[in-house]
Amino acid sequence: MQKIKVLLVDDHQLIRSGMRSIIHTSDYILIEAECKNGKEAINYLQKNSTAIDVILMDITMPEMNGIEATQLITKQYPNIRTLALTMHAEEPYIMKMIDAGALGYILKDASREKIIEAINTVYNKDRYYSNEVSVKLINTLLAGDKKKELLLSKRELQLLNLIVNGITSTVIGKELNISGRTVETHKRNIIRKLNLKNTAELVRYALKNDLIIPNRQ
Repeated sequence: MQKIKVLLVDDHQLIRSGMRSIIHTSDYILIEAECKNGKEAINYLQKNSTAIDVILMDITMPEMNGIEATQLITKQYPNIRTLALTMHAEEPYIMKMIDAGALGYILKDASREKIIEAINTVYNKDRYYSNEVSVKLINTLLAGDKKKELLLSKRELQLLNLIVNGITSTVIGKELNISGRTVETHKRNIIRKLNLKNTAELVRYALKNDLIIPNRQ
């Protein structure tokens, strides 16, 4: 079985040691290398980009922070997926990492199972937000003074809610009792209606605007 090769970027040795211990328990994930900040990560990737599948990226680091590094990596190495691994649960940090191109956002106090799940999810090019992050974002949206009307059906609004919560297309299909192909069709229709380019833009749009997103039942 081919292993998911991870680059761990964090300025704290204790955190890196803890992540090594967690990932060591997985049979299909391998920490290929470690860096202490974004600058080191960029320098490493200049010679070893093909050796990395997923980057676990801290945000607050010296020399170059995780947001700046993720922006550069997303542009230069689009095949590498970035997962934010941080202590920051504040909405501005989350939005900046999403805008920079991160496919996922998980807090450092997450369980071993959730961290492994997050790595696997972004490796498969799906988004992953931990429960705490999803709740924070949805509450921020619903607390807005303005509400934006969308030309979306009830099913499309329901689908949008699941996408924003980081649910994969396969799980969405099972939850809504439709095929994965139908989920992708709905997603393309939503993107077209909102005049967006892709799913990443759809998520950013939903999180930046005061959309009416119903609570999951």
